Amino acid sequence: MKVRCITDDGYLFSPRKVREGYNQKTTYNGIEVNRDYNVYGILFYEDGLRYLLFDDYGTPYWYPAELFEVIENKIPETWYYKFYGYDEEGISAIWGYDELVHSEKHFDGLSEQEPEEIELFLKIKKEMYN
Repeated sequence: MKVRCITDDGYLFSPRKVREGYNQKTTYNGIEVNRDYNVYGILFYEDGLRYLLFDDYGTPYWYPAELFEVIENKIPETWYYKFYGYDEEGISAIWGYDELVHSEKHFDGLSEQEPEEIELFLKIKKEMYN
């Protein structure tokens, strides 16, 4: 799956929080308008989608889907899906490569930028999109 950045300005908070009045905006510096990015995972979090991208800082990071347009909608055959239920304050579903979906250690390690999990991501990244 591939997306094109259409804006780097967006809400800092999830769609649910924005509806509740948390309307602080931010500029996402790790992406560039009109640049294309491969998607390595999709997260449904607090009523909003986020894409896991390898950004311009050279790190995996979850970006709000509303910053992008989908330009290639085929997902990799090796992706998995997990539904957690409709959680008011958290993750409802995730799509992506095996370790992202099935390993809480890997998922959390990416968010915390742990070197071991970044290294695993980079290995998978090479295999997923040659």
